[in-house]
Amino acid sequence: MKNTVYLKVKDFIREHALVDYGDKIVAGVSGGADSVFLFMVLAELAKEYSLSLCAVHVNHGIRGEEALHDEEYTKNFVQGLGYECKVFYKDIPALARSLKITEEEAGRVYRYECFENVRESLGFDKVAVAHHKDDQAETVLFQLFRGSGIKGLGGMRPGNGNIIRPLLGIRRCEIEEALLAEGIEYCVDCTNSDNKYSRNIIRNSIIPYIEENIQPAITERLSGTAGQLRDIYTYIDREAEKLYKEIVKEDNGICTVDVGIIGKEDIVLQREIFLRMAGYVAGRCKDITSKHISMVAGLVHKDAGKRVCLPYGMEAGKDYNKLWIMKARHDMPAGQDIPVPAGSGSRVIDICVPGKTELEYINGEKHIILFERMDRNDISHIIEKNYCTKCFDYDKIKFMPQFRYPEDGDYIWLRTDGSKKKLSRVFIDSKIPANERGRIWVLAEGSHILWIPSIGRCSAYYYVTDGTREVLHATLCTEGEN
Repeated sequence: MKNTVYLKVKDFIREHALVDYGDKIVAGVSGGADSVFLFMVLAELAKEYSLSLCAVHVNHGIRGEEALHDEEYTKNFVQGLGYECKVFYKDIPALARSLKITEEEAGRVYRYECFENVRESLGFDKVAVAHHKDDQAETVLFQLFRGSGIKGLGGMRPGNGNIIRPLLGIRRCEIEEALLAEGIEYCVDCTNSDNKYSRNIIRNSIIPYIEENIQPAITERLSGTAGQLRDIYTYIDREAEKLYKEIVKEDNGICTVDVGIIGKEDIVLQREIFLRMAGYVAGRCKDITSKHISMVAGLVHKDAGKRVCLPYGMEAGKDYNKLWIMKARHDMPAGQDIPVPAGSGSRVIDICVPGKTELEYINGEKHIILFERMDRNDISHIIEKNYCTKCFDYDKIKFMPQFRYPEDGDYIWLRTDGSKKKLSRVFIDSKIPANERGRIWVLAEGSHILWIPSIGRCSAYYYVTDGTREVLHATLCTEGEN
């Protein structure tokens, strides 16, 4: 196979140093045009680079006989080139329901688990996937609609850790033309035309509309812009890492930086520094959002003694000329440095885990909520059913919840099958007077209400199940009980 598309891919691989001599590569092969061409490219490169290859095919349990046909085709195709094909089966719709995520996301998670498990078991070096330039354009738009920052808008990298994407420099139409020229057939996934999947809407409706009415070269433009943004973020990341090593002190789980020094830096670098500080203290950056980082950055120009609460039981504060992030101390519980009494005008309280949050109601009654993370095995059924203690499946919480007053669009799950009810209707059914409903504290993740402490209602979505690993445990106390 020496057609121009293959040579274009080969140049892309060289440019981004995706393949080294003697590499051992696991390739995801669905049987579709993209992955079939990817494996043909790798098989051709294997002669020159002395590569070891193994294909992985995943049957998602969605398309019945069609999926079995694709599985059989893939095995025959890969074995026909002289390589092993490992096949995995998973009921992805069931997995998506159990994880409360979309089928798209569940399929992606499971595929990459299979790729990585095979790579590790064989002692291979890399995993090759068949994303191309059209996929890149879809990814950039998808991230834009989600409100991602520069890093997300940079789309997929040609190489990212163990993952390589050799086809990222060519279009889908080029792949199909190359296969036609080689006389190679491939499978067509009927779900690609199903617009119940968000990416399919972008692929089948949004991009074609833009091509026809706004910019015919939208795919090339988005791919090029993504590359520029990746370059920009790479520069920012490199400068932030260098600055972090120069000005941030890490000491026994506590990060500190001189306010006078960090305050002179551009806000872009400040945010990157604060994100790294929080990541060091927490051990990871998941759930640490731009809002949390903005709260920390806001301390730079505030008076000494100010504190803010962050996910994973962290707090950030400013003392004299130092800004620090650490795990919350038990003698400085969340809420005491940032009190939010009813009537103060502020309507949001970030919780700390572990930590303590104080709520004051319009009737003057005060509640203290104690939060902690616990292992599922440490929670008894008696505690789970107690009115004053509540347990939530921590694995299902994507962003650290906040206490706030009700807002339009708030809802709660009534049952685990996804049946919902508007929060306003819950208040009506609970016979709460209309003039009191707007000042009732609720624990919310976005518009989804986890808990209404004053009436003891919890969302069924966050119920603890046998599959729960970690639990967010809350204990409700009245003033004086703590």
